[in-house]
Amino acid sequence: MRSTRDFLAGIITGVVIGLLTAPRSGKETREKLTEEANKRTGDLKDQWEKGVSQVKEGYDQAVSQVNQYTDKAKEQYNQYKDQAQAAFNKGKSQAKDDYNDKVEELADNAKSGIDSAESSLKA
Repeated sequence: MRSTRDFLAGIITGVVIGLLTAPRSGKETREKLTEEANKRTGDLKDQWEKGVSQVKEGYDQAVSQVNQYTDKAKEQYNQYKDQAQAAFNKGKSQAKDDYNDKVEELADNAKSGIDSAESSLKA
């Protein structure tokens, strides 16, 4: 950026010196200086606007990429959350089934014990 600024300053200085040393009247020289200054100002404005446009495009691209990464992260989060919930529910269901099986086994054992005790008492 500095080299561009130095280059432009050199061009402007050269133009001004050239105009000031040219064999013209004061009025013609002032008009020519004003004309050149307006032209260079217009060029600088165009370059400025082009730079601003490039910065805006870069910003928009960066925002777009961040949004894409954010969307991917949200998608992965939801996927992992769903997998964890499914695993939890499966584990919960399995634990419930295991618990019920154990309760039924204990109930069957208790009933067998009671039946054995009754048959022992009857005999």
